[in-house]
Amino acid sequence: MPIHNEAKLLPYSLPSIYRLKPNEVLLLFDRCTDNSPKIAKKMADHCKYASRTRFIEINEPSPRWKFRIAFVRRQGFKIAKNHVILNTDADTMLSEEIADAIPLIGKSNIGMVKFGRRPYPRTLQSYIGTLISPFLHVLKGHPAIGFAAIYAFSKEAWLATENPKLAKNVRRAEDTHLYASISKKYKAIFIETRTLHLRPRETKENHFLKGVTRWQVKRAPLWMVAAHTFMFLRPPVLSGYLKARLQSKEFV
Repeated sequence: MPIHNEAKLLPYSLPSIYRLKPNEVLLLFDRCTDNSPKIAKKMADHCKYASRTRFIEINEPSPRWKFRIAFVRRQGFKIAKNHVILNTDADTMLSEEIADAIPLIGKSNIGMVKFGRRPYPRTLQSYIGTLISPFLHVLKGHPAIGFAAIYAFSKEAWLATENPKLAKNVRRAEDTHLYASISKKYKAIFIETRTLHLRPRETKENHFLKGVTRWQVKRAPLWMVAAHTFMFLRPPVLSGYLKARLQSKEFV
């Protein structure tokens, strides 16, 4: 879990991690100026998990990563001791359903499991997603469909499939990059859960960056991005996608 000044939300997110009974918990404090480290240690003690929690300060710059959060997450991936890594956020309350799904990794060639989460409070886009999600599953017939904000993966599968040269150029959406790498050789599945996202962002800037990601990382086709834009009422997604694609001189 990357943490940057999240003192207000840690009392909600950290206990949800400890309820899953992980072998180790890596908390990566990214230049915090509030009392996040103090709150985190207090919660670890309260949940009787201090001995299995590693409190790590991340202070070095990230010259190869334009977006800091991707760099911080990957630092955690590298130092994690276990074969299966679960990534989460400080503004997320994990559902206990996730613990039941973790053992799936490594079975039937599954290298990654993506977990759905629900915004709280609910947004218009989240209601739209709830309505159309069953239809998308039927139309695509793809077990990995769904947003990958929270995900678990095999460290071995990640290291075996990632292209180091491409990894250096990832600017955003390390989850999408990770999925693109692992799914070339292993299966990836999506499981809907009652996990709560306590800070949903429906801003123009956030949507624009999502559009940029859809081209730079996913190379998504125009029709798919356009469909998302109109279904979810997010015009900046299409704007970001078109700008990134035009700048790359690969627009057809």
